[in-house]
Amino acid sequence: MIEQQITKKLPSSTSLDEVLCKEKCLIVLDGLDEWTHPDNSCCEVTEKIPHRYVRDNCVILTTTRPWKLGVSNLKTSQINKKVELVQLSANSTRQLEENAIRKMTGIHNDRVLYRKTRNFNKVIRDRGLKHMQVIPLLLMYIVCLWCNNIPIGNSKHEIYTNIIEFLLARTSKKHPEVQPSCESSASEVPDYFKSHEFCKRFYSLITSLAELAYQTLFNETRENTLVFDRTIAEKYIKADDMKLSLLSGIMSESRSKTLIQEIIKVSFSHKSVQEFFAAIFISSQIDAHKTVVEKCKNVHDILNMSDVFEFICKMNADRMYAISNDLMSVINEDKETYDYRTRTGHENMYNNPLYNIQKKFVSYLEKMPESENIQLCLQDFFINKDTEDSAQLQRLLKQNKTNIKSLYINISDTDGSLREIIDLFSLTDLSHIQKLYCWGGMKEAEINRIMFSSLQNVYLWRGTWTNAEKNLSKNMSRLPYLQYLYINHFTLSHTILDTFFNFISGQKSMKELRLLSLDCKEHGGNDCIRLNLDVSTHSNLSNLYLEELPWRLQLNISAPSLVYVRLWGINLDESSLLLSRDILNIERVVLGHIEMSAGNLQNFISVLENLPQSVSILMSAIKPKIEYERIRENILSSQTFLVINDGWLENFEFITIKTSKE
Repeated sequence: MIEQQITKKLPSSTSLDEVLCKEKCLIVLDGLDEWTHPDNSCCEVTEKIPHRYVRDNCVILTTTRPWKLGVSNLKTSQINKKVELVQLSANSTRQLEENAIRKMTGIHNDRVLYRKTRNFNKVIRDRGLKHMQVIPLLLMYIVCLWCNNIPIGNSKHEIYTNIIEFLLARTSKKHPEVQPSCESSASEVPDYFKSHEFCKRFYSLITSLAELAYQTLFNETRENTLVFDRTIAEKYIKADDMKLSLLSGIMSESRSKTLIQEIIKVSFSHKSVQEFFAAIFISSQIDAHKTVVEKCKNVHDILNMSDVFEFICKMNADRMYAISNDLMSVINEDKETYDYRTRTGHENMYNNPLYNIQKKFVSYLEKMPESENIQLCLQDFFINKDTEDSAQLQRLLKQNKTNIKSLYINISDTDGSLREIIDLFSLTDLSHIQKLYCWGGMKEAEINRIMFSSLQNVYLWRGTWTNAEKNLSKNMSRLPYLQYLYINHFTLSHTILDTFFNFISGQKSMKELRLLSLDCKEHGGNDCIRLNLDVSTHSNLSNLYLEELPWRLQLNISAPSLVYVRLWGINLDESSLLLSRDILNIERVVLGHIEMSAGNLQNFISVLENLPQSVSILMSAIKPKIEYERIRENILSSQTFLVINDGWLENFEFITIKTSKE
């Protein structure tokens, strides 16, 4: 194309390369999402974007749909400026609504028009359609239905069914000569179309469009999914049906000419329309859903397909159940799922894609009557103030008792207690649960009820455990698979603290342990009798966090498997052992606001000097201060350590320099 339209028209003495080097040029690479690297290229590397040779006088403008940027994973250095075409603003939406309603109703009185537009917006709000209101084409569809006194519909499926019915009816009236290419028997038409005259009459067209939508949306390469050659469409749609599709506006066509050929591209009027038709095909074809599941490689793919799934729920509930069942294996194998189920720190559920999947599934059920008894498979559940009153979440959770792998409960901002949440959602007999996350005021009797034997990861934040009869160690000992434990802001009796620390010391399967802000009910802080914690025999423990444990602690953390250690705000007994020369995996140690003997600190530094690997250390506010300052000066003058930070925010950070020994 460049050669025919540009190069051959240049003066004979001028080359294209010369123009690009000397003249100010704007190069437009239009439609990155429609481009694939040629198979017959001589390039050594297959690129996700066309090769762009940077010249001082050239600006390259590349257009694309957003999804292409997502799958291309372009580096920041490859994009100088990013300009995104966003949805309509509130003012633009209102102006478009007024213009459209004025045109369709013939109203010219501003006060009447304002009242009419306000009534229309009330319908939008009542049906939760604000997400469609900001997209011009979808907004026009809804305005057309409303101005023609056609029911808009309550669910997404009903809305799009009514839109297609409206487009077919309008086209049939304007072009009565256009007839369906073949008749469909009444038995072929699904129930959700049987009350729509033109959807029934043109059902053969709908099935052809459905197959086209499915084949393009879920093609192998994910290229040309939204805009494709007319020749592709003609594989599935007959000539008369293609004409009707274009006349109705269900599909659109664009033409461009070169010197040797005319290129015709077609597309559905909007991606959501294509998704609606693809859902029709998946709902009617037995094995079609398997291809959909194959296209879902991770949790983000599942979310990207969520609109298709919403349509399928209404069209074929059994098919959607089968899809959700197959998606469980995709979710299980996703790295983000693994990271979440094995993480022990604080969670923000709103940033979690697993929460967004739950949110989507709940929204599907909300639009389905109870009588349809639809079932969906889900493994990770989130309960907080936004979800505690959801009858559909209760329904979904009860359906999946044997599937549940993780349970997030945040009662700190709800009106209920943990006991009430347990009863409301029937949180009993969860035989396959791996992670339990509880945030908020808890009591031992409540926690006992959800200590399921299958648990591998337990997070408990803020509670009391003072009844010796309901021993924490005894309850924890019922968890043979426990590997990750986080307990924060708990008040415990001294007896329970002592037996709990003994229990932790005897565990062999722990991979990560976090104990933070544990208070002794009887002795408070520094007056507490010495407690013992020994994790030296743990063979899998890689991360250890002990923070704000104010009593005197006899500690032995010389577990060979340790990689990261954080000790903050604790008082160490003189006999404590931090590290030993057997810890060959340690990479990072953080010591802050620690009170320890000079002998302990010196022994810790000596062990670091003799380890064969390089270790990063951060120390802050160590007591006694005089001994700490003396050892700090020795580190500053030593050739064994490299100081990274000396004094900023009281932090002293250094690394050991690894040396090879003959």
